[in-house]
Amino acid sequence: MYKTVSKHFVKQLSFYLILIVIPFIILLLLELTLRLSSFGDEYPLFIEKPTTKNKASLYLQPNPLVINRYFADEKLAPKVSPDTVYFKKEKSLTSFRIFIQGGSTAAGFPYGRWGSLQGMLEQRFKRLYPNKEIEIINTAMAAVNSYTLLDFVDEIIEQQPDLVLIYAGHNEYLGIMGVGSAFAAKGGRLATLLHLKFKSWRLYQLLQKAYSFTLTADSQPSKTNKTLMSRVAKEKEITLDSDLYQQGIEQFNGNMSLILAKYKAAGIPVVLGNLVSNESGQIPFSTVERVDWNSYKDSLNAAHALTEIAQLNDFISQGENAENYYKLALNLQLLSRHAEAKQAFVLAKNHDLLRFRAPSQFNQVIEVLAEKYGASLVDVQSLFNDNSVNGIIGNKLILEHLHPTVAGYFLLAEGYVDLIVKQNYIHSSAQSYPRDKAWLDIPVSAIDKLYGEFVISKLVNDFPFTSTMNKAKKEVALPPSRKFEKQALIKRIENGDWWELQQDLLVKYQQRNEIEQAAKIAGSMSSAMVDNPQVAYIAGQLYQQLNDWQLASYYHKKAVKMQSENVQYLLALAQDYFLLKSYSHSLSVLKKADDLVAESTPEKQKILKYIINVKRAMLPKLLPNKKAKSSS
Repeated sequence: MYKTVSKHFVKQLSFYLILIVIPFIILLLLELTLRLSSFGDEYPLFIEKPTTKNKASLYLQPNPLVINRYFADEKLAPKVSPDTVYFKKEKSLTSFRIFIQGGSTAAGFPYGRWGSLQGMLEQRFKRLYPNKEIEIINTAMAAVNSYTLLDFVDEIIEQQPDLVLIYAGHNEYLGIMGVGSAFAAKGGRLATLLHLKFKSWRLYQLLQKAYSFTLTADSQPSKTNKTLMSRVAKEKEITLDSDLYQQGIEQFNGNMSLILAKYKAAGIPVVLGNLVSNESGQIPFSTVERVDWNSYKDSLNAAHALTEIAQLNDFISQGENAENYYKLALNLQLLSRHAEAKQAFVLAKNHDLLRFRAPSQFNQVIEVLAEKYGASLVDVQSLFNDNSVNGIIGNKLILEHLHPTVAGYFLLAEGYVDLIVKQNYIHSSAQSYPRDKAWLDIPVSAIDKLYGEFVISKLVNDFPFTSTMNKAKKEVALPPSRKFEKQALIKRIENGDWWELQQDLLVKYQQRNEIEQAAKIAGSMSSAMVDNPQVAYIAGQLYQQLNDWQLASYYHKKAVKMQSENVQYLLALAQDYFLLKSYSHSLSVLKKADDLVAESTPEKQKILKYIINVKRAMLPKLLPNKKAKSSS
């Protein structure tokens, strides 16, 4: 009887298990069928660097189409992408690899790679750690927030980073998948996290496309000529401490917690920066349509400021809003009550209903998370305060609402560099490198600056910076420049080939004997094309003309590393070492060149002459020791 019941139970259990498993088998078969039929797309964060003649690629780069992974219809995806940065597919044992994550500020908008954390740090490290191979890969791009950062983490960990730098938080409300964004996922944070988990499944992509097809044109963002800021802003009024506001805080806190926990579990140190934005120079976005700020600023009068301040404080006591706080700040600033003015400017930003700037609470979240997960914190806010007029962050360091000027990007990089050196993350002693010298070295070219100026002029000529009711759009003119620079600027605006543009500028600057600009261009070209020894050699030659033997040796050494038997490169490096008074290194390089050159040739005689000169230069170091021995 017991055996009969037991067999019946086993049969019944097996039957139900089969019923449960069958749907999963069917789904798996459907998934395999879709994959085999090449349905759907996959957008990995990193792809191989394109090569010619079917050669195997030795390098990877961030995928320029990675943003498409978040859109069922790729046509709706904004035109944003990480900068093209090549790094070795197989990480060498001696290299130190840094990844950067964040939004448009971390990406260097509007200047591009050379204004970004990556570009600024690369230039600094050439002098701070000249003998260390340091790879910096930037995955930051405009309009993304902590969801995208979280989605990238596992793929970044696979590339064996030694350090991760993060500057992010301004896009939590109106960035892609933000709580108030037109590109928000439906169903809240849990649904968005599930979307990130399943988005690469072909079956899920099929369902997405089917759902997208059923939507009306009005129910999804359209691909128009509008700026990205105007396209993403669905929720234009997110009140401080409202449910939607709190969802943004919870989203940022939850996603950043997951990010930091993953890196901590992998044993990868993280450096976080707190956030800065324009306090005095940016009118609250939500007030642009209803306040004529130019007229109000013109009417400011020190004689009436105290009365205005009292009246505004009375209004604020009845109900806080961005308009009254900003007016209060302007009047306090007029009376040189700078500490109070700063507080009012910050409160105006916090109460701005159109949240393109992160509220102050985000910095509190960042500080708590850094402490909780053992991440290092760069106090960017204090750094910008200390370098701003009267401690109020304005247009000196921020271009519009939150993107730094060249000086601002330099300062942002300095905060990260100082902490990296102080914490000895790179495990190598840093060379002396004063701030004034670092400023002269910034990799942002004249064309980068002109391009940035044009892009910002175009940006602030549209929503949300201008009133649609009171102001007609102005034609954005090109910034003043010389004819050949203007031509280069136009090519860049029209998305001309970057490499050809740089080559042309390199020639033009050399023809005009503007060697500093030419060297900066050549250095950028060498940093971009990591496998091109010729451009590294050219950069070294230009820095030799500037008597900058340290950077000359950096680029010549890079050229030699790629073509170790090129005598021309070796002799150039030997000269750098000689003029740096590093005679032993110079002699070693010359001996290597000597071994490569045939006997009884003019080049052989020249190298032997160089060797004799180096040995003579080394004699004074030896003579004091001989004198000391003879006197004893």
